[in-house]
Amino acid sequence: MYGVVPIENSASGTLHSTYDLLLQHDVVIAGELGVREVYCLCGRPDVTLADVRYVLSHPNILSACSAFLETRLPAGSPRALAPLEMISTISTTEAARKVSQGGFALGAACAIATKEAATKHELSVLAEDIGNDAFLETRYILFHLRNGEASKLPPPFPRDVLSPLRKRSACFALSNEPGAIFKLLACWALRSIDVLKVETRPLALGLRAPPNLTKARLWDYLFYVDYAMPADGENSEARLWDALAEFSLWHRDFGAYSSQVTRAEKTPQEWSDMIDLMTKS
Repeated sequence: MYGVVPIENSASGTLHSTYDLLLQHDVVIAGELGVREVYCLCGRPDVTLADVRYVLSHPNILSACSAFLETRLPAGSPRALAPLEMISTISTTEAARKVSQGGFALGAACAIATKEAATKHELSVLAEDIGNDAFLETRYILFHLRNGEASKLPPPFPRDVLSPLRKRSACFALSNEPGAIFKLLACWALRSIDVLKVETRPLALGLRAPPNLTKARLWDYLFYVDYAMPADGENSEARLWDALAEFSLWHRDFGAYSSQVTRAEKTPQEWSDMIDLMTKS
């Protein structure tokens, strides 16, 4: 009935594949939840930090933990005889599975994953909370088919939260002419509606092409927009969409939903303050 996928990390940014898949399938977003991420360096029980030559994880997670990999692992140092090699996987769980299976010829491999993934794949946690920032969060979206069974039910998350933000997400194709983006954004600005995020993705043909847009040129883009729902109800929303339709060649509404994320201040990770006996041993 539902799917849950990450859409953005507070340190490494947007997961572009999620945006592309939202367009490829006729789905809507039913909820959004920010989840605290505690990334751990996980290896087989006999591995130490000095042994590590390969680190596996999702590319966004590798980026979000780059400071630790470059400064706390011996192989990450510029003076290391055998450089550290990063290997991208489709998920952190997949990284943990591959490390547990072994098969790396030169040196040991570790995964950046969660404690739960380490336990499931019988890995040891060599270092905990290794993100670049002291507090890392990932936005996860809950989605379902536009006209599926779940469209008639209240969404299962976020629940039991205080004053969640009401958001709407949509995608637009614009004409390639001066002022096209300005005209679209003015539809929100003139109504004092807060635009929370704008993301561009290349306009593709084939299965991912929007209907009625059969021609695309290099460097043509689609614009994904998240914005806060206006407080004055459905009539205002209807007028807004009339204006958005006027200034776009094509648009798709991904729905309105509750969003609960943390607005904590970004601070760098202080390694000297980490109480991590495994790292210090």
